[in-house]
Amino acid sequence: MTKQALNGKIFATAVGSVPYKDVAAACDKILRNFKEMPFWPQLVKWSFLENMYVQFSEKLPGVVVDEKQKKIYVDTSKDFSAAAELLYEKFLGNDPDFFSISRQYAEGLYAMLGAVKGAAVKPQFLKGQITGPVSFGLTVTDEKKQPIFYNRELREALVKMLSMRAAWQARKIKETGPEPVIFIDEPYLASMGSSYISLKKEDVFSALEEIAQALHKEGALCGIHCCGNTDWGFILGTSIDIVNFDAYSFYEAVLLYPKELSGFIDRGGILAWGIIPNTKDIFDETADKLISRIKGALAAFENKGIGIKKVLNAMLVTPSCGMGLLDEKAADCVMERSAEVAERLNSGKAF
Repeated sequence: MTKQALNGKIFATAVGSVPYKDVAAACDKILRNFKEMPFWPQLVKWSFLENMYVQFSEKLPGVVVDEKQKKIYVDTSKDFSAAAELLYEKFLGNDPDFFSISRQYAEGLYAMLGAVKGAAVKPQFLKGQITGPVSFGLTVTDEKKQPIFYNRELREALVKMLSMRAAWQARKIKETGPEPVIFIDEPYLASMGSSYISLKKEDVFSALEEIAQALHKEGALCGIHCCGNTDWGFILGTSIDIVNFDAYSFYEAVLLYPKELSGFIDRGGILAWGIIPNTKDIFDETADKLISRIKGALAAFENKGIGIKKVLNAMLVTPSCGMGLLDEKAADCVMERSAEVAERLNSGKAF
């Protein structure tokens, strides 16, 4: 259902975080630049509650959010068995509403849903996002500073919470009209294989698959974003529909897995090219320069036996990562350049 859903077009979209503090203005800019696949904005400068880990933490057993100190952790010293039992009960009862995101944690989500619902011309897709279980579980620790991913009980609760929270997003998006696309944001997957962090592939695979399957049951497309290098062959072997990689800095790393890449595209998978830099370098990059980079990468794909047409028929254009750390002028430029590159690619004049 994936490649066919694009109808031969190359859409532009973006990773969730933005630097804007005016939520209405943020939604307006997103809808203006990403007409076919807008995303809801994570307003990281609006509130600590919109931090990518805090934002999806509600109802995780034992979670403590300290807004004053800007800290989040899980307190395992207290009995949270009742909270865990309720979470599993709602999971087994397939009750996504229990896992809804409160407006105070995601003002941009509710604002974008309202804007799309009231739009005269609706986009074909609306992209949402959720922090991945690996990144969440390695970043958020217990009171002893131990990452909760290594606590089997907490990891299982976390994965079920995130899968249902992703499913809830998909339902809310469908209510407004567009088709839902939900990305799993996993920056920590760059640590796979590292001697500093111990990750069992079977635990990572199981966690990602549970979220992907929950989204597929809702008729949503599931993407994954990793802004660094990782074991792309492993990622391409999951049932995830869209793989978002940093094509600006790391496209060669993806090409280490030509067989897996070709198989992924053949099964309908889509490559989301993070070709637009999310740094001040954006002011030095024109659409022509970025398309030249894409051409160079496509030549490398072809040298690996993956035809250019095949890749172009399964492509999205995105920034290389989120825009939350930029100033507003730079973020404006990133979005404008993303839209411009996609438009040029669709015009057929780029090749």
